[in-house]
Amino acid sequence: IFQEQVEKLKALHVDSAEYSCLKAIVLFTTDACGLSDVAHIEGLQEKSQCALEEYCRTQYPNQPTRFGKLLLRLPSLRTVSSQVIEQLFFVRLVGKTPIETLIRDMLLSGSSFSWPYMSTM
Repeated sequence: IFQEQVEKLKALHVDSAEYSCLKAIVLFTTDACGLSDVAHIEGLQEKSQCALEEYCRTQYPNQPTRFGKLLLRLPSLRTVSSQVIEQLFFVRLVGKTPIETLIRDMLLSGSSFSWPYMSTM
């Protein structure tokens, strides 16, 4: 499933600005549990969507459906399990440590956090 989604994004020739906006749209989701300021997160997601829409309109004026096509990729990408994402992108960086644990430790430790792979250096 993941490879299919990657191929569909490749077919759209997503550039770095679009990729950044898509990441922000996914990151600023109100689906997470325990959010204290849902309205603020919604606002950030809306700003990211507006930025992507404006960018697509100005940079790809001959592709009026580009913005919609990009947004339609997001639900399919969300079906890829977090375990698959961890295996593909983080296992070499963090080993067997769950990514949730690393994020929690980073947030709790501030600037004193040390990546697991750096302890061997």
